[in-house]
Amino acid sequence: MILFFILLLYDSCIDRLKNFAPDSDSQLVVDGHITDAPGPYTIKLSRTRRVVDFSPLATVSARKVTIFDNAGNEEVLTEIGAGIYQTSPSGIRGVIGREYFVRIETRDDKIYESIPEKINLSGTVDSVYYEFEQYKTEQGADKYQFRIFMDSKGEPDGQNLFLWKLIGTFRVVTVPKLYFYIVRGAPLRDPRPCSGFILDQSINKLNYVRPCECCECWASLVDKIPNVSDNYLVSNSRFKKVDMGVIPVEFWPFWDKTMVKVEQLSLSKIAFDYFKIIRDQKEGATSLFQPAIGKALSNIFLKNGNEEVQGIFYAAAISKKILFLTAEDIPLGPSIIPPAPDIPPILYPRGDEPETESDFYSKDKSIIRESCIFAFRNSTTKRPLEWQ
Repeated sequence: MILFFILLLYDSCIDRLKNFAPDSDSQLVVDGHITDAPGPYTIKLSRTRRVVDFSPLATVSARKVTIFDNAGNEEVLTEIGAGIYQTSPSGIRGVIGREYFVRIETRDDKIYESIPEKINLSGTVDSVYYEFEQYKTEQGADKYQFRIFMDSKGEPDGQNLFLWKLIGTFRVVTVPKLYFYIVRGAPLRDPRPCSGFILDQSINKLNYVRPCECCECWASLVDKIPNVSDNYLVSNSRFKKVDMGVIPVEFWPFWDKTMVKVEQLSLSKIAFDYFKIIRDQKEGATSLFQPAIGKALSNIFLKNGNEEVQGIFYAAAISKKILFLTAEDIPLGPSIIPPAPDIPPILYPRGDEPETESDFYSKDKSIIRESCIFAFRNSTTKRPLEWQ
């Protein structure tokens, strides 16, 4: 399993969305969970849609989204973005042994509910460690990465049905006050509102008004394929040298450091089977001899109806362990870290504030004149609790 590091800076290499044709048979898609770790928890709602060119999901705005447990607790989630619902940081929290389900009330007066999920014991992540690897690309270039491994144990009397996650989080700093666009070949300053600066156009000067809200972010590497425990032999409820994936030696993950977090999540049989089928589908798609794979069955249903739903809402306990990687951990030394990705040079200034038109076209790639939220996928301005 490989973690794909994707730096998103403008979509010059990505096709534009076009020619959407809504499908009358589109299905609700639910993606959410609750754990025994501190919230907030997020639930994402969308619908499948038919398109001519390619097929993203259409977001869904519901009338009400509520999480319940079997002890009489409930919480109505807040919509924080299109189709994205979140609990309060001090709100409902998963408890081992309790059962949880979600109810979704849509604006067309339909009610969807999930089958209650019990939170089982998570076992323990005992250790996290790595091996440094060197390989060559198809073009013959040298590449480097840290392959992450984990030792853990389950519960002696448990089913040991686990979802394993590797999350690599790194800090980035950008300069959104220097954002600009080109009109007839000339750069025009247009500082991002979140930068804390406004432009006095009469004298072409940036004026400070408040602290920047999008200069420092923590971005995460994304695990594309679920990693579940069925492929590993268990001895006395222990898992040894589980291959969690890789952290690539790239510029931004090692500009400061990368927090490597390994999580072991306990799953119900329904949730385990769901993620196992998703894994098999994704791995099979890369094979010429793709095996017959069943459909991932959702645990969410329409009340008083037979409409098919996709996705899952699951409940889990989490065991985790963290280590940090820096440039000093690279056996061959920091000099092998490649330069910043080759992004169109108009995005980069040479210094903090360009004084001449030529400065706007500087090719210093270590400075990004954009909101860090826009510049990096899977990024947040909220500092992780475990960050040191």
